[in-house]
Amino acid sequence: MRAIDFTRQTREAGCLSDLALDRLVAGEAVAAASAHAAGCARCTARLDEFRRARDEARPLLDAIRARSDDPAARVVPLRRRAWLRAVVPLVAAAALLMLFLPRLLEPAAGVREKGSSALALDVVVRHADGRVEALAPNGRVRPGEAIRFLVTTPRAGQLVILGLDAAGKVSVYVADGDDPHPVARGQKQPMPGSIVLDATPGAERLVALECESRFDVARAVDAGRRSLERAAKDPRRAGALDLPGCEEAALTMDKSQ
Repeated sequence: MRAIDFTRQTREAGCLSDLALDRLVAGEAVAAASAHAAGCARCTARLDEFRRARDEARPLLDAIRARSDDPAARVVPLRRRAWLRAVVPLVAAAALLMLFLPRLLEPAAGVREKGSSALALDVVVRHADGRVEALAPNGRVRPGEAIRFLVTTPRAGQLVILGLDAAGKVSVYVADGDDPHPVARGQKQPMPGSIVLDATPGAERLVALECESRFDVARAVDAGRRSLERAAKDPRRAGALDLPGCEEAALTMDKSQ
């Protein structure tokens, strides 16, 4: 459908306004405007532009009318560009949503969700095609894609996030070296950095472990290895790490080539 440029703010002295031209297109009898448009090249061209837009929109309106069995619900011919005023804001809103969707998936730190009473782990993935979305349980990812962790916790504590993969390896994704990462109470707090996924295929269990006091990250890694061994290296069957004084939250993803 042809787009009309409504951004023009100036016109030659004596030329018709867009409102006056629109009234002519709508069929209103405005003798003086009709006479001027007939003898003005600029207004004639602008009037033709309005008429072409009207003609190109007419099949769409006719199709809408044809689908309506209820005479009271039939579409009334729109005048004075009402259809543009209705459609353009919707298109703009959709464009803004697509533009800011990645930011919406990363809420501000320090906001606590009402009723939150347990540790929770959310994962945001940026796919190879640029799409950014929240990872669903057992969601599919590919090598080379990037993930980022969001943590919700009702208490301040010491946090580590591990990855338990199908090769029996335990990776440390969030920690401060040999020490856990301090985390404040809050909702969906972004953890430092992002992780680029390696080529190890199959399931990987992501585990957030938060303890009340500082602990050695190596203890958590050993607990992860034991959990994988008990599950015959199947991350989907891996159980809790069971470190005293700690809470856990986990999410499994499926990495395919």
